[in-house]
Amino acid sequence: MTDSEKTLLASAASYVEHVLQTPLIVDGPAASAKLPAFLTQRYVLVDGEILGRPCILMLGTGLHDDTPATIAKHRDLLRRQSPGRAVILVTERLSNHNRHRLISQHVPFIVPGNQLFVPELGADLREHFRSERDTPGDGLTPTAQLIVLAALMGRIGPETTPSELASQFRYSAMSMSRAITELEAFELAETEVAGRFRHLRFTVPREALWSRARPHLRTPVRKRRRVRRPPQGLALPLAGETALAEKTDLSFPRVETRAMAASEWKALATRYELDQPVSWDEPVIELETWTYDPLLLGDDKLVDTISLYLSLPDSTDDRIEAAKDALLRQVGL
Repeated sequence: MTDSEKTLLASAASYVEHVLQTPLIVDGPAASAKLPAFLTQRYVLVDGEILGRPCILMLGTGLHDDTPATIAKHRDLLRRQSPGRAVILVTERLSNHNRHRLISQHVPFIVPGNQLFVPELGADLREHFRSERDTPGDGLTPTAQLIVLAALMGRIGPETTPSELASQFRYSAMSMSRAITELEAFELAETEVAGRFRHLRFTVPREALWSRARPHLRTPVRKRRRVRRPPQGLALPLAGETALAEKTDLSFPRVETRAMAASEWKALATRYELDQPVSWDEPVIELETWTYDPLLLGDDKLVDTISLYLSLPDSTDDRIEAAKDALLRQVGL
């Protein structure tokens, strides 16, 4: 089993447990001695159990050229060889068209983070994913949001691939692939497989993309802390009302706000004792920890304008709300 197949299996197990509140038990490789070679070469077959029902998971990471009809034939062959077991396709992505075709042919499948369709277990969670993700306060994952903001800022071309995005933003190709699947599910972008590569395209004008994406965008701020001022020279860009004042006519707040990636907080806090109590006479800042690194779209002086707009909570102060509106005008949104 390759690393990508191990990741796919782990993602499927995590997704099943999340949506069904029951574990996906993995028993090990499925018996394959009596199976045709083309099946064992095309899929990794794993014995498992869901809700007490034995199953065989057909892990496929390279099914781009297979039609739903072909996959259905492969699944029927496995069912005949393993009566009494649910045979479930597990793949990292499916186009909307192929998803509907598989459902119409009653082929069970799991797309981790997106959809679970296993009618033999009474599980069809097509709408579960949409309703869960569209609830107020929820929205795009940080990685998917990062891609949308980069597109709005002209930081990526009209067509790109998961590998190119991974290299640009220092994420894994798997993470970028999942984010692209999410953008496709929210109908914010389109994908097309050409050869071995999956291409992402934003096909609507910039203003339309912002309009579509806006209900699903959320604040990048995970937490705000009052901490002692770190040493000068650290790449902590201005954020919050301080950055708002820098970009507009708003007056500067008394306490300066800066931002950093949440993943780097523990190391920075330990190194400079930022999580220790602050004396009354020590200079302090407000430090925002973000779900994605603010340096990816901003620089070491200021966070980017669109993330700044999203990070600022609603205010009863008309001056702040007017300044926020000015931010969007600055970037033509």
